[in-house]
Amino acid sequence: MSKILIVDDEPGMGSLLSDILHEHRHDTKVVRTPAAARVAAAAGSFDLALVDIELSAGQTDGLELLREFKQQHRDLPVIILTGHGSKERAVMALRMGAQDFIEKPFSVDELIKRVGNALLVETGIEALKENVILKEQLQGGAHFANFIGDHPSMRAVYRLIERVATNDVTVLILGESGTGKELVARALHSYSRRAAQPFIVVNCAALPEHLLESELFGHRKGAFTGAAFDKVGLFQAADRGTIFLDEVGAMPLPLQSKLLRFLQDRELRRVGDNDMIQVDVRVVAATNEPLEQRVATQLFREDLYYRLSVIPVTLPPLRERATDIPLLAAHFLRGIAFRQQARQPNLAPEVLPFLTGYRWPGNVRELQNVIERACVLCDDDVIQCRDLPPHLFGPVAPLPAPMLPIHPGLLADLEPCETPPVPLKEWVRRKEAAYIERVLGQTAGNRQKAARMLGVSRVTISRKLHLPEEPEPAGLTEHPVGD
Repeated sequence: MSKILIVDDEPGMGSLLSDILHEHRHDTKVVRTPAAARVAAAAGSFDLALVDIELSAGQTDGLELLREFKQQHRDLPVIILTGHGSKERAVMALRMGAQDFIEKPFSVDELIKRVGNALLVETGIEALKENVILKEQLQGGAHFANFIGDHPSMRAVYRLIERVATNDVTVLILGESGTGKELVARALHSYSRRAAQPFIVVNCAALPEHLLESELFGHRKGAFTGAAFDKVGLFQAADRGTIFLDEVGAMPLPLQSKLLRFLQDRELRRVGDNDMIQVDVRVVAATNEPLEQRVATQLFREDLYYRLSVIPVTLPPLRERATDIPLLAAHFLRGIAFRQQARQPNLAPEVLPFLTGYRWPGNVRELQNVIERACVLCDDDVIQCRDLPPHLFGPVAPLPAPMLPIHPGLLADLEPCETPPVPLKEWVRRKEAAYIERVLGQTAGNRQKAARMLGVSRVTISRKLHLPEEPEPAGLTEHPVGD
């Protein structure tokens, strides 16, 4: 039997919650004020607290009471009760450490399910603490789980993982491609009470909608063409463990609705089935694109976004923690030497500045590929600059144009280059017009005579100098040499 503290200033709601929980073999204590809640929490050992977020005016706010509980009774899980329209405050409560929230009005089944999930977390908390302590003894310095890095931004990520792993709350991992989002998900799983249970990865962008739904939720035999047998979905296969939804932003809208329903009820219905299946699984999602933009363009459900982003974990790109690059490079070199049972290559001193100065759009994954390539190409187990791909050195300077032989008589006509230089066609046009004007000067403006001297038509001279056409002299017929 679990002991539950109920904090609600509405007598009817407090009594209703107490009656429902008593029917399901829970012992309860109902208080109406934050002051009474403080006294009860200090005097009694409770397994769970239900706290109304909207207490009467003049009293301590429900969020403030939650903050006090998290400071003075850190191991006490708290479920927040919210009214309609206070979803944003509920999300804030989850980020402050609440185990879950229940929106009024609620069904009896929903209440019992949420309470059961919260108590299930509490039963595994002591084993989890021992697991975390053991892992901390085995790790230290710049290493955490499978991460390498000592930059302050990474240390902040490590601390957040340790705090969030003790809670079954949904986590959304944000970061560019190649930053290690799956490593975060695996760390959350391995530091949790679910560590001995399945960890399943799903790439939501890799499968079309109909196949993704079948993969996640399963299907019954004959549900669609090709469904020759019953299939257990990945949510059900991950029961009591963790499922990692990578690239969740690519999930089609119809499937988003089904995922939202699952996150709320922890129940699923296989494709072609009428029965509901209850599943206990932690959901961790990841995306490399801002979901707020997809929400704004109505490509992603806003309510699902709030459900997924209860605790966001943002991974910094490698370019923002360049001081970790030497640690990562050394780690990859050791790993390559171990796998190949060979001597570990070393980096020549002049190589490191190019590694730390590059922006790494592919992040840690790109760095790993560059190191592996260099190990293959290097001589005498020393990686030189020549072993790195050319794009690490910035834009390549164009080769100088070959010098063409110039007639000595042309050098006298060369003038200093304009600043800035004009396009070649414009330069040629100007020089051509100037030369035609000089010839016209020698012919006293006679276009017909100048045309014969230049080997072009009179019309060509008028066009190149933007002159109006002059009537053709009577009795003369032009025979241009060329145009």
